[in-house]
Amino acid sequence: MSENHAESSSTPIWTPPTEHVPYVKPPCLLWDVDGTLTDTTALIAESLDHIYRKFYSKTLPFDELRALIGTPLKRQIRVFGEPEEFGVPADIVMEEFISFYEGQKSREKILFPVIEILIEGKRKGFPTALITSKNKEELENTLPRLGIADYIDFAVTADDIPNPKPAPDGILLALRRMGIPTELAPFALYIGDTLHDMHAAKAAGIRGAGVTWGAAPREKMLEEAPPFLCDTPEELRRILFG
Repeated sequence: MSENHAESSSTPIWTPPTEHVPYVKPPCLLWDVDGTLTDTTALIAESLDHIYRKFYSKTLPFDELRALIGTPLKRQIRVFGEPEEFGVPADIVMEEFISFYEGQKSREKILFPVIEILIEGKRKGFPTALITSKNKEELENTLPRLGIADYIDFAVTADDIPNPKPAPDGILLALRRMGIPTELAPFALYIGDTLHDMHAAKAAGIRGAGVTWGAAPREKMLEEAPPFLCDTPEELRRILFG
């Protein structure tokens, strides 16, 4: 976990189930990838900085780069306008981002305590899916390194839907594919580390479980006030499994 979150001693917004707060079993568990299952904030920000400087001769402060995490690459490469306006095709910019990122993939830190929770959930019988702003190529690169292919039912990438996060399209597609009944859908959980994740969950009418070890600063997550907020994997485990 990042140092600033590791030092936090605050309790989560949600508290463990008691006789006054009954545990409601989620009908499914939906997971973000970057910043939730992996510690990639710095690497993604540096990869964006690289392509912005190389192709646009400009960049953004780190906090603004960080805020872009959780949106799809096809949107990230257009923060300064269409790439073609700078004399470069969009696919070349995207390929350069992926090449730079993969060239430093050893810095993609897998958060194994969180991975273990995902696996535990699947073994407990929860339908499980990834909903990520990565495109298919990015996820195909990363997924083998996570070691969870046998523990997810499917993945929804930015290429699979017309409107990626913060729109609810990915979550709604996952609920349909899982056959989650309408009356149970509000109890589904989407676990993510950005405001985009929490916005998508809210727009889909399900519960967001925010984690504070990813891209969004904890104070920003607190301002968003998601149904659940976790500072540690153990807090997340209690939220998911009661």
